[in-house]
Amino acid sequence: MIAKPKTYDEININEEFEKLELGGHKGIIIKAEEYTSDFSGKKSLKVYVDTASDDKQPEYFKKQYENDTRIDRKYPNGAIKYVPLGEEENQVKMLKSFITAYENSNGCKFDWNKDWVQLKGKKIGLVFGMEEYLNQEGKLKTVNKLREFRSIDKVDNVKIPKVKKLDNSYVDYEEYINSKNSSNEPFSDFGNIVEVSAEDLPF
Repeated sequence: MIAKPKTYDEININEEFEKLELGGHKGIIIKAEEYTSDFSGKKSLKVYVDTASDDKQPEYFKKQYENDTRIDRKYPNGAIKYVPLGEEENQVKMLKSFITAYENSNGCKFDWNKDWVQLKGKKIGLVFGMEEYLNQEGKLKTVNKLREFRSIDKVDNVKIPKVKKLDNSYVDYEEYINSKNSSNEPFSDFGNIVEVSAEDLPF
């Protein structure tokens, strides 16, 4: 006789996975915190986001999180973006692009005298692109990840970003999809995940 788990009948499963549409989305900042890399020691702003309640796919990542039935729930890293906090020109440009998108989306000015908590719950435009990665079995997969921040009124007709390949090169999205279709190679944008501690859970 096979031992049936005690909670088997109570567990809900989601057999249909709704893929996040690539391109622009109306978003909301769930959490923003300063982060220091254990590897490089460099500082960045770690921004957690979700699609807004009035987006075409509302609260997409919150639903993913809530449908995760594991004890140690995971938060999709497709909804996390690291913004550099260094002094190099390209790093300052990335930070200014983020702050400008925040200001334009909310009709306010960023207050440098406050901490990053001022960003929590604020609107922002999100642009998602596709990236390749290797799964635990070493198979090539794709994931839809947050690529850029934009002013929220600019996301409706934004072009899908180029696909980031495993070798860090980029190729036009249509060209990438056509190459996969012509070669009959299967690919998936099911997504990969990262772990967050209990006190870091954004919901």
